[in-house]
Amino acid sequence: MSDDNHRRRPGRPKTFDRQGALVRVVDNYWREGFYSLSLNEVCRRAQISKPALYREFGGEDGLMAAALEHYSQSIIQPVLDALALPVPFAVLVERLIVGSTAVTDAPAGCLFTELRLARSRLGAETTARVARMEQHRRGVFGDWYRRALAQGAVNPSLSTELAAHYIDTQLTTVLMQMGAGEPPERIREQARLAFQVLLAAPG
Repeated sequence: MSDDNHRRRPGRPKTFDRQGALVRVVDNYWREGFYSLSLNEVCRRAQISKPALYREFGGEDGLMAAALEHYSQSIIQPVLDALALPVPFAVLVERLIVGSTAVTDAPAGCLFTELRLARSRLGAETTARVARMEQHRRGVFGDWYRRALAQGAVNPSLSTELAAHYIDTQLTTVLMQMGAGEPPERIREQARLAFQVLLAAPG
């Protein structure tokens, strides 16, 4: 048996828990705000070493973009998926309003909304991610409105594109108000009033 077989093999490097790290990053960004914590503090709280940060994400911009994608898939996409359910448009609107104004253990407001409003401060990768999410979200809203038009459930005088942007704007307003700590019941009443223009006239 050669001496090589008796040599101690170097230990394998620990596997980086990317998903676990992103869960912690999202939680901290969502609760504290993207620009309330230094990168060093984010790494400390998320248990990410600087070498791992640059190896896995390429830097702070890549980390933000990855955190936003994780947030999109875990928080935003289930809401968008629910809009494809065979449920009347008005019922889904109410669910969307109530869900967006619910007080839970999660932070108030929306991480995606915060980043949209801070677009000029974002890196190139995060900016591109925000733009793709906006396009996807408005596409889902447009498809939702188009189906409702075919059912005679919504205002036929509005184009699908205009309706999609209107829904996006109203939902963003709701989430901004929630993030600002305004009373949820008042936000709900205002949102219900704003969404009335989308519904088909009675009769």
